[in-house]
Amino acid sequence: MNYTSNHSILVRTSKGMMDSFNRKKIIDSLVNEAKIDPKNAEEIALEVEVEIRHMDLEFVSAPLIREIVNVKLLEHGLEEERKIYTRVGLPVMDVEKMIVGSHWFSKENANLQQNPETTHKLIADSVIREYTMLRTIPLYLSDMHVRGAIHIHELEYFPTRPFCQSHDSRFFFKNGFIADGTGTHTAVAGPAKRAEVALLHALKVLQASQVNCGGGQGLHNFNVFMAPYLGSMSYESLKQLAQTMFFELGEMYVARGGQTVFSSVSLEPGVPKTYRDVPAIGPKGKVSGVYGDYEDESTRFFDAVMDVALEGDYMGKPFNWPKLEVRLTRDWLNNHEKEYLLSAKLAAKFGSTYYFNASAPYMPGEMVCTQCCRFYMQHSDWNDEEDLENGTLRGGVIQSTTINLPQSAYEANGNDDRLFEEVRARMDAARDISLIKINEVKKRLVDGFLPFLSQPVDKKPYTLDIHNFNSDGGKLKIAGSRSSTLDGTPYLEPDKQGVTIGTVGINETLKAHTGHELHESSDSWRFGLKLVDFMRRVVDEYTQETGVYFGLVQSPAESAAIRLAQMDLKKYSFKAVVQGNPKISENGSPAVYYTNSSHINVDANVPLGKRIAVEASFHPLYNGGTILHVFLGEAYPDADALWKLTHDIATKTLTGYFAYTKDLTICKACKSVHYGLLDACPKCTSTGGDLEHWSRITGYYQEVSGWNSGKKEELRRRYRYEIGKEAATEQPINAIASS
Repeated sequence: MNYTSNHSILVRTSKGMMDSFNRKKIIDSLVNEAKIDPKNAEEIALEVEVEIRHMDLEFVSAPLIREIVNVKLLEHGLEEERKIYTRVGLPVMDVEKMIVGSHWFSKENANLQQNPETTHKLIADSVIREYTMLRTIPLYLSDMHVRGAIHIHELEYFPTRPFCQSHDSRFFFKNGFIADGTGTHTAVAGPAKRAEVALLHALKVLQASQVNCGGGQGLHNFNVFMAPYLGSMSYESLKQLAQTMFFELGEMYVARGGQTVFSSVSLEPGVPKTYRDVPAIGPKGKVSGVYGDYEDESTRFFDAVMDVALEGDYMGKPFNWPKLEVRLTRDWLNNHEKEYLLSAKLAAKFGSTYYFNASAPYMPGEMVCTQCCRFYMQHSDWNDEEDLENGTLRGGVIQSTTINLPQSAYEANGNDDRLFEEVRARMDAARDISLIKINEVKKRLVDGFLPFLSQPVDKKPYTLDIHNFNSDGGKLKIAGSRSSTLDGTPYLEPDKQGVTIGTVGINETLKAHTGHELHESSDSWRFGLKLVDFMRRVVDEYTQETGVYFGLVQSPAESAAIRLAQMDLKKYSFKAVVQGNPKISENGSPAVYYTNSSHINVDANVPLGKRIAVEASFHPLYNGGTILHVFLGEAYPDADALWKLTHDIATKTLTGYFAYTKDLTICKACKSVHYGLLDACPKCTSTGGDLEHWSRITGYYQEVSGWNSGKKEELRRRYRYEIGKEAATEQPINAIASS
């Protein structure tokens, strides 16, 4: 048979149509996509046609043709061209398991629920991750992620959207709300006239922005900025507003493939000094005095939010969202004890309260907000006087990358200099990843791909410099640049965003390098401080060199902590220092993990005062976000004692951000809530599938069944503390601030 004869072969195209085979289409695609010389392209296309005609099939698919072309590209030594020409996607069996196999479900994000939208997201995530690794990130950086030297968070969103965002609701109170950023596809709302509408506008900002972002969404100074709308509203009406907030954010499945919005609101009783003389935006978007005029309204709304949170939902469950970020300042610790005691009651009942300790001596004043799992948005690092007055304070983290510190220790073999060299190399890679991601976000803004974040906040021309990178010799270099000017300053202003480099497994790093875990030796602890201090100086250096704000963060590491531990256990075997149980597995993956960031081992039986003091000693070294977890063991801790402990943590330690975690059991049969991880419902004796266990996984509460195997094992091992009426922290070691 003449395999190059023109007997008819039909091709099932990727557009779902049947077409006649045409060798010229292969030639054109090789020239256009892979940039191959036309003569070479014709030679390869002819070889492909010979192969196809040799098969003597009635029809072939476009993906099959592309696979054959890729084989020929490899045979011709054209590996880089093959990478460009390859097809990304999933095996048919994997897709089938996602659709019909209830056992096939991602545990990377405990906020995901198994539903059609989640399945759609997971399939899309796989495609975009593969594309990111092949096309967006240079090979040397992709390789570092693949071998576990670093963990690039949210690869599935890398080329399309930034990470998390903090919002100033005053901009929308003043200008109205456009859900799609343009008004083309959605209704356009003017400035709110009433409190109920203002509240909904603010909450919809979080929902709309979540469509354009990969991470959490937050509203800072929320009760303060709502205060001018509240007027003489009764306390019951204020509670109704607060209830609307909780149910609106807790019930709307509008985020990233069938999730509720990962949301947080920053709350504080009274009005901060910074805002007291700032013009207050009220009904119809008009200025109505200054925020200092609304001290009482702000405080009453704070109380209403706490009271509604204490009641829980219809079943008596705590609200997952929004996270309540309560700011502690020295001025208010005594002046607003009633309000803070309410927050302590909420912490004692559900563990819902997150405390941001703005009174810590190293905190740069009131121009800092917190959101997502723990990130700091430090507006004070930028010239924000104009934004402060105009109601356009906004910021966020564009990208987050975590360093595998234990792996650095394994490679260093006890040599201090080698350890710091290994850490620096990984940090340099994280820097390069961050710069590439910022560049990608700039491209998307120019393209109009991020419509909500592209909406202008003014009419000033705004220029974005976009680079072309290459990675000659494994180093990122700028090969060329172009400038694009927008008609106004975009809501997402890249120059006022940050990036973070995170830590995971410092405890295991110290064990591998010094022979002792963090809590076992003062020398080991001091070396840990030295290591984190080194990393902080490196990120400060990056900020100076690039003009981009680099933050050092205690990574939440919900999936990174298990992924990196599993990879290192496989690669380094007995040399690897991991927590958990390698003999327990889920889908073939051992239940091992690294201790998050610079925390003490969760199962270490150390006095609470020591745990707080040691972990807090690291907080001043991080400028991107921290968290201290206090895991509570008793069913009903005393709220007064918990407030005393909170006051002591805020005033006597270096803690920047902290939370108390309660374990909960929810019975779906009798719709009751109980404390602890129980095997049977105390009320109706139900067991098994009728019970849900809840706890805090990293920086948010979620059902334990959605956790990955490593986090489940960590939950089982957590050392829990009793906080009785006589409980108080031991005298902490405060002298670490200058270490």
